[in-house]
Amino acid sequence: MSPFGAVAAVVVMLGVLILVHELGHFVFAKVFDVKVLRFSLGFGPRIVGITLGETEYRLSALPLGGYVRLLGEDPAEPIPPVDRPRALAAKPLWQRYVVVIAGPVFNLLLPFFIYFIHFAGQRTMLPPTIGTVVPDLPAASSGLLPGDRVESIDGQRVRYWEEVEQKISTSAGKTLRFAIRRGPDVEERDVTPVEIERSGPLRRKERVGQIGVSPKFHLPEIGVIDPSSPAAQAGLKTFDFITAVNGVPVATWTEFAKAVEHAGASPLRLNYVRGGYSAVPFAHIEIEEPGSAVVIPVAVFDAAGRRHYETGILSAALFVFSIEPGSPADRIGLRRGDQIVSLDGAPLAHWEVLREKLASHPEKDFRIGWISSANTSHEATFRQVVRSQPDVNQQEEKQLWFGALNRLAWKTDVPVPITNRFGYALGHSIKHTGETVATMVYGFGEIVSGNVPLSSLGSLGMIGHAAIVAAEQGLDQYLWLMAVISVNLGLLNFLPVPILDGGLLVFFTLELFKRRPPSPRARQLATKVGLVVVVTLTVFALRNDVERFLKLGDPPPLDVGGQTSDSEGR
Repeated sequence: MSPFGAVAAVVVMLGVLILVHELGHFVFAKVFDVKVLRFSLGFGPRIVGITLGETEYRLSALPLGGYVRLLGEDPAEPIPPVDRPRALAAKPLWQRYVVVIAGPVFNLLLPFFIYFIHFAGQRTMLPPTIGTVVPDLPAASSGLLPGDRVESIDGQRVRYWEEVEQKISTSAGKTLRFAIRRGPDVEERDVTPVEIERSGPLRRKERVGQIGVSPKFHLPEIGVIDPSSPAAQAGLKTFDFITAVNGVPVATWTEFAKAVEHAGASPLRLNYVRGGYSAVPFAHIEIEEPGSAVVIPVAVFDAAGRRHYETGILSAALFVFSIEPGSPADRIGLRRGDQIVSLDGAPLAHWEVLREKLASHPEKDFRIGWISSANTSHEATFRQVVRSQPDVNQQEEKQLWFGALNRLAWKTDVPVPITNRFGYALGHSIKHTGETVATMVYGFGEIVSGNVPLSSLGSLGMIGHAAIVAAEQGLDQYLWLMAVISVNLGLLNFLPVPILDGGLLVFFTLELFKRRPPSPRARQLATKVGLVVVVTLTVFALRNDVERFLKLGDPPPLDVGGQTSDSEGR
């Protein structure tokens, strides 16, 4: 971004937030006929301004905030007799409350309008079509299948996938009756979500329901682990994408699996594409080469003497696509193309199950089992590492690090139009505004309780950097950030600190109970204390910004431990 663009992103961000806040005070001062002497964006010396009627509107030199100067804001201020009925101190206490509260409330209303515009612009959503059913979880046990379309839950009509997710997440331990459409038929299944713990915003732990479904249809990306299998003998490799079986196109893993099952002992003529990486250093370019192979299934008999046919083709769902150097996964010997098969002695059904178990137990020693590309079995013990690294806003972020990644390609069903877009936008904007406020309140509580270090505090430098980064990412991200900062600003002004709106509310509350306003001396003393508190926090936050953006040197090396005990050598 150009220097002009960066400056504009910061100025617009701060300007809108300050304008909205001060506009709240201004509007209700006018409503209650309080004389407004000055409306200023910024503090300090005037840069430019104009006087319209009885109010001076000005832009000041220091863009650290703004203010609305009201007549009689200070009870000790001398007021001409003709203006006394229009002084703030002369107004009923409830009107003074409203004038002061209006500024922070306007900051809390701004996110509502931002979210409303965002959601009103959405035209489609994912339909309630199940793409993936994770084995050994309630959905699979109840007989739900990929391709089933949820029509209702407990008799309540379902139109979008997010409604399915919301109902499941809030119904842990409660049996739900799913009405599903499977082809031309409508069937019912009873499913009881299990309760799991996951990390929400700000790493807040929350307990939600889960049944093991996803709207994502896995593409027919394969894994081949046994070099003596028919698939390997035919030249197929792990991470090949199957495009057709015996001339019939297949678009998902479910379609591919059905085609293989239907073929039985017959040879399978498979068309596939195989990706490869280019050597271009400045971009990631994957060139897919088409190919074909003929796989002849072999008969295998189980312990009961029943015959079935195997090809050696597996889903790539549990195959390792890449390993981060120096990670716990790298230390224990996991490599690209290995298949993870167990965790703590239990068979692993899906990569998402692995991810959730790791996230739920950050300090646990795990026992993981896998099969290497040479078809040898391995087991090892590892513990995840907590590593800190700056995010895009130069804020230190702690992350759990295992270091084994998979690449499971997927698609979803065709999105469907949103009905009643106004109602959708209204409901979602109210919901997201509430969630943002709740998250920020929780964050303030974490800072006060000491669970979040004071080094995470930032001042205008951090806000400016975040505004520039968000502007580079697009208008949606920029407005989303504006909404979050606006909530922060609104809540911050409710703090009972003199020189903030919350300090005035404290004075008004004392007046309510004592039947008289605090003395001028008490107000002056409290204001000085509040000024010291605010200046101290500002200086501390500025110091954090300097350390955050001007820090030199590399981070200290990670202490990554791991114990390995392979059942067979690699």
